[in-house]
Amino acid sequence: MRLTSQHSVNLPSNLSPIDHEPPASAGTSRVKRGLADNRKLWPPGVITVSLDLKDQKSTALAVDAIQEWAHNTPALQFRIVRSREGDIRICDDESLKGNWSVIGTDAGNIPLNEPTLHLERNDDSKTFRATVLHEFGHALGLLHEHQNPEHTINWNKPAIYKAYASDQFPRELVYSQILELPVGDRLEVTRYDSRSVMHYAYPGYVTHDAKGVDTQHWLSDGDKAIARRLYS
Repeated sequence: MRLTSQHSVNLPSNLSPIDHEPPASAGTSRVKRGLADNRKLWPPGVITVSLDLKDQKSTALAVDAIQEWAHNTPALQFRIVRSREGDIRICDDESLKGNWSVIGTDAGNIPLNEPTLHLERNDDSKTFRATVLHEFGHALGLLHEHQNPEHTINWNKPAIYKAYASDQFPRELVYSQILELPVGDRLEVTRYDSRSVMHYAYPGYVTHDAKGVDTQHWLSDGDKAIARRLYS
C-alpha cells in the first residue's frame, strides 16, 4: 500500500491521506480488503525487520511501534536490524513517495534490493509513530478497518469523492481504498472497530449522519485481539 503524506496535498487535518498501490514488483493487488487476509499471514517464528531510516529518532519511534505489535503477536519474534536486508524491509528513501506497505507475506514477492514498507519523513513524532503502527499492521496481514464488511459508516459518497478531489487521489483510488467492500472466503472478519489503527480518520461532513472518526495513535483493544487471534 502507499499512504500519501498529508504534507503532499492540501487535505483537512482530520482526513486521512489515501493509500496508494505498492510497487509493481509486488505482483499483487491491494484492492480487496477486509480486516485480515489469511492467505498472507506469516508462519510462526522469527521475522527479520530491517530498518533503513534517516536518523535515530525515526528509528527509535519505528522500533517502539513494532514492539507494540510484538506484545500482541506471541507466535512471532521480530529481529530488528539496521540494514537493507530482512523479511520486512522498511525505509524512508526520499525518492519514493508516500507511506505504504505490501500485505503480509506478499513481501516475499518484492526483490531483495527493494523495500517492502516505505515511510515518508515526518518531524511530528506522534504522527510518524502512528503511521508506523498502521503500515506495520499491513505488513502483518491486516487490512483497512473502514472497509470491514460489518462497518456502520453511513458514507456520503459525493462528499468523500469531493474531499479527495485532486490528481493525486483519482476517483478509482478513493473507491478501492475507502468505499469498496472485500469479498472472498479467506478474510478474517471481526466486529467493526472504529478505534483501530487500521481505520482512516475522516470528518463528519463526509457521512450522512455527521459522525467522524479521529486519528488513532495506539493499538485498540480490537487491534490487540485480532493480532493475538492471528498470531498465537
